[in-house]
Amino acid sequence: MEKEEMKRYSRELRMQVAKEALLPYNEGLEHVIAEKYKIKPWTVVKWKECYLEQGDEAFRKGFSKRQKKTSREIELEKENAALKEEVEILKKAAAFLAAVKRE
Repeated sequence: MEKEEMKRYSRELRMQVAKEALLPYNEGLEHVIAEKYKIKPWTVVKWKECYLEQGDEAFRKGFSKRQKKTSREIELEKENAALKEEVEILKKAAAFLAAVKRE
């Protein structure tokens, strides 16, 4: 079975589909929108979520969801780095104390 090639869709099409999916009367009808544009329903959902998160900045060339970090994500990354450093210090302290007890 051959792997299907990934299709490229224009920013305008993705914006149009996302905005259409967000209309109140289209709630839960992603499969209908997908059929209309001949795309997969999960693609409609993904584009809709992307538009909700990024607004009019969504689907810009060179702009991805991963590049835009929230202040909470940045805070958690700093905390994670600090905790990793503490773990390394505690490992060294435990090894040192184990060696001291043997002597």
